Amino acid sequence: VSISACLSTQPGGIAFRQMQRECIMADPNWNNGDYYEGPYPLDGLRLARQAGTITYRSGPEWQTRFGRKRVNDKLAIGENFEIESYIRHQGRKWATSGAFDPNSLIWMSTAMDAFSLEKKDEHGKQCIRKGVQGIQQPALVIGVQTDVLFPCWQQREVADALREAGNSHVSYYELDSLYGHDTFLLDTV
Repeated sequence: VSISACLSTQPGGIAFRQMQRECIMADPNWNNGDYYEGPYPLDGLRLARQAGTITYRSGPEWQTRFGRKRVNDKLAIGENFEIESYIRHQGRKWATSGAFDPNSLIWMSTAMDAFSLEKKDEHGKQCIRKGVQGIQQPALVIGVQTDVLFPCWQQREVADALREAGNSHVSYYELDSLYGHDTFLLDTV
């Protein structure tokens, strides 16, 4: 079963994760990754989570939950709308929970960016078909229509590549859910 995944990481996902890494690395407390005996890069981790939250959820969900509901009648920088409060809260909550080490996020996301199922073909060129030809067991590929991190076209690409490599037992399904990439964590049947 493949849910909201890809054959190889695409530029959009790489860009989102690079933005998260930059948030952490721009924090002076990151200290080139050597912060374990000094101040913790809390602000960088908080901002990275805020950026990540934008990619894990969806605009349609936020339209339904928040719309343009205001938290302030006066115009103030970053303190006008409920969505701003939500994003700030998510960043603060995650960064202060101790659930994730900033260097771990940097290296894990870097590894995710390098991911590809491609293998070299007989001409020495990277080839998706060659990479998936050994996957012949039944496969269920699921995409989420509101996923901005791994859009549905990437799930269709997975299903198509498996079929093109000779797998005749591939099913593809798209979920119509408001929750974006987090659908597999939040939505119930």
